[in-house]
Amino acid sequence: MIGRLLLVAASLLLGFSTVVTAQDYPTRPVTFIVPYPAGSSGDVLARVLGDRLSEKLGKGIVIDNRPGGAGIAATIAAANAAPDGYTMLLTGLNHTSNVGMFKSLPYDPVKSFTPVTLVGSVPVILVTNKKSGITSYEDLVAKAKQNPGKINFGSAGFGTGGHLATELMMQLNGIKMTHIPYKGATPALTDLLSGQIDVLFTGVPPTLEHIRAGTLVPLITSSAERVAGLPEVRTGREAGMKDFLVDVWFGLLAPVGTPAPIVDLLSKQIVEILGDPSVRAKLAVQGVLPTAGGPQAFQKRLQSDLDTWPKVMREAGIKPQ
Repeated sequence: MIGRLLLVAASLLLGFSTVVTAQDYPTRPVTFIVPYPAGSSGDVLARVLGDRLSEKLGKGIVIDNRPGGAGIAATIAAANAAPDGYTMLLTGLNHTSNVGMFKSLPYDPVKSFTPVTLVGSVPVILVTNKKSGITSYEDLVAKAKQNPGKINFGSAGFGTGGHLATELMMQLNGIKMTHIPYKGATPALTDLLSGQIDVLFTGVPPTLEHIRAGTLVPLITSSAERVAGLPEVRTGREAGMKDFLVDVWFGLLAPVGTPAPIVDLLSKQIVEILGDPSVRAKLAVQGVLPTAGGPQAFQKRLQSDLDTWPKVMREAGIKPQ
């Protein structure tokens, strides 16, 4: 009897302690580890959120950029951080695509973290050089079928959103093109403009001026809906690929064990921030679409990606490193 009373008392004490921690949170700055370089879409998103979240919480948000290595080093640092709400990971699609890129990871992309919320996504667009002779998505598919492997497609690197989008498109159409990976989106776009590669799935903002100038021809987008700045460009689904959807998403993760009240607080605050028209306008300049969703929605997205991308990579013949 005494043992049972002690157990109940301990449980109540732990519950009370968690609530107090949430009520007092934060008492010092919170760090967002970001596995992307300064100036990138993920970094800009982290800073816009950080500025507004700092105002709401009354404490600073420190942006800790740790680019490179497919985001693995940054993710390890976040996974190993104390689960006290003071270290978060603002990551993206690479968090799940890495499962198909590497034989093993020093963390579990799901079990090592607690989802806080999705925060945004960047649709990618398939473009070609006007001089390539490719006039439409249907034309590309037809020419790829007639000339297997002779059309080159670029990407910002293995496992990036553009690479995955192209692999999925090829599998859905039964076509084969040759992959030319680059170290980033900028050199890939440069080579597309000079005619060194034929097609490229990349972020929308860098392509807009070239599309409007007539230098690049837009073929399809990867999003569920048409991009606001290019309402005339069809989505892949509208072009006939009903299972085609590639969102280069970003979301906030906490180390597993972070108290639920803190996770809920951050999630609710960020959802409010993303609903602010001024914040949405800032993100729109970077081509980022606010995608607020709580822990459950984020968990669902993570699992959906883990069910999709490793399979796409296996079927593409991509061998884990």
